[in-house]
Amino acid sequence: MAKRTLSFSICMAAIMAVLLITSQSSGGAWQRSAPRPPATTSSEAGRGASIIGRVVLPSGHPVNGRVKITLSTLNDPGLALYTDDNGAFVFPNLNAGTYYVEATSDAKLYDTTTEQVNLLRGMTSINVTIYLREKSQKTGNSASANVVSLAEIDPNVPAAAKKEYQQGSNLANQGHIEEAVERFKKAISLYPEYLVARNDLGVQYLKLNRVSEAVEQFEVAIEANPKAFNPRLNLGIARLKQKKYVEAAEHLKMAYSIDSSSPASHLYLGIALVETDDIEAAQRELATALSMGGEAYSIAHYYLAHVHMKKGEREQTIRELNTYIEKSPNGEQVEQARHLLEQLKQ
Repeated sequence: MAKRTLSFSICMAAIMAVLLITSQSSGGAWQRSAPRPPATTSSEAGRGASIIGRVVLPSGHPVNGRVKITLSTLNDPGLALYTDDNGAFVFPNLNAGTYYVEATSDAKLYDTTTEQVNLLRGMTSINVTIYLREKSQKTGNSASANVVSLAEIDPNVPAAAKKEYQQGSNLANQGHIEEAVERFKKAISLYPEYLVARNDLGVQYLKLNRVSEAVEQFEVAIEANPKAFNPRLNLGIARLKQKKYVEAAEHLKMAYSIDSSSPASHLYLGIALVETDDIEAAQRELATALSMGGEAYSIAHYYLAHVHMKKGEREQTIRELNTYIEKSPNGEQVEQARHLLEQLKQ
């Protein structure tokens, strides 16, 4: 099964896909008082903003019927309403802060889906699209989750190629990278259209720091199937490793458009955006990765520290560094985090 992510010293996030909806879209009926927003300053009082959104099917097509939407904050369990028949909803009169928008549809068909939304000071509205996730869809909570998108499944793979691929996967899981490379190459020689094998071969090349060879495999896979998630995500990661941050961000946005449930694409995109100084967007993506992926994505705290440092926010920088060190005491960036803390405390 193709590897969704890798662990690098730069470590791994796609912008939240947005769908412009007019403020006249029907948002359903309020069912209780609005959730208590994060604390605001007096200058923010009276500046209510709106979260305007739409729920869509995994394919991106409109839903046909109402979907329950719950808005919450860390301090409040939430306010529930239902979308209109096309999946549109509006939460008006909100203060700046962090909110969580949860969509609950037919439990037999779809998992509950949650998006983090950050309303920044001065915003009047923010648009968000929530993609429902099918129950059968495989997603991972860790940075090394193995996921194969539906676009990557090929029923025409010969048995001999499958055997080579499986042996390569077993070797890779055991840490025998060079041997795994040879098995994946053999699988591809037997079936050149073996997209999953090409992706996993590229992953092994990245582990060996043979980045150009990895890029070649990912690009061939994408050319064969532009809708394949894993090669697109991994190509973004490879471009990050090559410090081609703008190109990396482009591929990571495309990866998100293929699988919106991936916290990894948010995380990696956030890293790319930090490097290109798109600070506000980077902060949104890194926070979303944490919201979706939990402690497995604690590396996001390290990069959020860099976001706050670029914004001149010393206390927030220290807080994020300490959080990263606490949650990932053996993390790949812990030494850098400690060194940065020492500099900030001087």
